[in-house]
Order: sequence, then structure tokens, then C-alpha cells
Amino acid sequence: MFYFDLRHNRKIDKKSSYNAYCYISRIKHFELNKSDLNEELEFKTSGNMPEWAKYNPEKFWGAVDKYEKQETRASCSITIALPKELSKEQRIELSQNLVNAFFCDEFKLPYSWAIHSHKGALDGESDQPHLHLLYSERTTLGNIERPPELFFELYRPKNPERGGAQKITADVLGFGQNQIRHYRQLTEQLINKSLEKYAPMKIVRINNIDVQVPSQVSCLSNANYNRKFGTKLKDTPQIERWKLYSPDPIIQMDIKPLIDKVKKIREENLYELYKNEYELELKRIHKMKAEINKAKNNDRDYGMSM
Repeated sequence: MFYFDLRHNRKIDKKSSYNAYCYISRIKHFELNKSDLNEELEFKTSGNMPEWAKYNPEKFWGAVDKYEKQETRASCSITIALPKELSKEQRIELSQNLVNAFFCDEFKLPYSWAIHSHKGALDGESDQPHLHLLYSERTTLGNIERPPELFFELYRPKNPERGGAQKITADVLGFGQNQIRHYRQLTEQLINKSLEKYAPMKIVRINNIDVQVPSQVSCLSNANYNRKFGTKLKDTPQIERWKLYSPDPIIQMDIKPLIDKVKKIREENLYELYKNEYELELKRIHKMKAEINKAKNNDRDYGMSM
């Protein structure tokens, strides 16, 4: 089950979208805190910007906060966990495919996206790459050049040049409240297609044994996956990010039991998902050990008969 989060950034303060852009791009105040963020910026890009922000996406996201109406949906943010089995170049290719699947290029929605990667908070070793996509629902289709103060005004279908850029919302796309489910399904398909192409198998560790298993993801919740496949997957408790990375030894001591619980559930879930592959590997190991012992016994018997 991959992580997928879609949020609509409402214009509540003066820098909500601008701060989101600074965060994913690691500029301004976020550039100063690189060591504290414990993340690597692998890649970033922007596209479909209006002419006045074509080479300056920072200017566009600043204008979003300045000109969008108060309390309206100013921008949208999507965060997706990417497979660590893929290389950096393969993750970039997958991310661009995801951005295209969310209609950003088809409807010329201004966007900025970046790939971040950090070490796992629980083990401090495994990579945790993820995509951050920030986009505006204001389309730049139509080749109508609007200055910033007009671009974010109300769209006028009868006189489009006199109003703002049209918003291509989930309702316009025909998804409505099913937008998240539809995007999760698209994400599952594209991730699995990329894994099938570049990394069809992966190694997982179950009960201290390395097991080779198919490299796939699912958009189903644990409960829905259990109903469909008869497994007994458990939900893992969520630990607040600031606690995981807190240098305070008291906080680390307090969350240690919860961390141990999460690790235990993850191990149990891995077995539930791949118990057939695990049992086959266990039989292979036992057979190999039996053959080695047999060979040793044969050598010893041969030596005694000489």
C-alpha cells in the first residue's frame, strides 16, 4: 500500500501556496534548514506557467496568494511515496507520467513538482523517496495572455479575455468526490507499470530470511485488501513526524514502545503478504542444508572406510 495524499490549499494566510512551493523546491527559509529537514532534493521542475511567470515559478505562486480570492481553493498539493527499488532517473520518469495522468499537461495547469528522499525514520537506513506536486486549477489553455491581477479573477465564459483563467476542478473533470479514488487507481497502475519495466522483483526480510517477491503496490486499504484476498493485514499506528526526528531523549524514550509496535506489525504484514514465497524459501534453505549435511556425512563415511 503506497502513501497518497491530496490536499486543497485554501487561501487563509498570505503565503500558503508560496510556502508550499518554497518547501518542495527547498528555497528561501527551507534552504537554510536543509540539515534539519533530513531530506535530499533529487529533482525539481515547473511547467505550464503563464508568460509572466514562464521562467519564474516563484513569482506565480506568490501571485496565487496575492490575487486568489480569500477562503477560495488557491492550489492543490499531492504527495506520493515512490518505489525505492527504482533509480533516480526512473523515479523522475514515473513522476512525470503521474503529473501527466493528473491532467496537468492536458489542461495546461500550472505546476511545480519535486522529488525528495530521506532515510527511514524507524531504521535510519532504507530510502523513502516521494513526489511532491503543487498545481493550480487555473488553466493556461486558450493562448489568452492575462496579467497576474486578471489571471486569478472570476472566469467569464462569454468574454474569456475580460475575466480570469478558467478553473479545471474535479467537478469539471467529472470526478467530483471520487477524485482521490480515481487518482489513487491511476497511481497504482503507473507505479506497477514502472516496476514491471525496471524492477519486477524485490527482496524483503521476513523472520531474518531474505525472500524474493514480486514488486507491486496496491491502492486498496488494508481492510479492503483483506476482504479481497483473505489476508489479515493490520493498520500501523501513526507517529507524529516531529516526534520521530526530535533530538529530545525523553520524547524518544516515550515513543520507543510505539516504534517497536509499528515494526512488529510491519513484520507481521510482510508475512501475510508473502507467506507463500516465504514458505518456499524456507523449504529451499532446509533442503540445501540437508544436502550439505548429507555431503559432509558421505565424506566422513568415506574417510572412515579408507
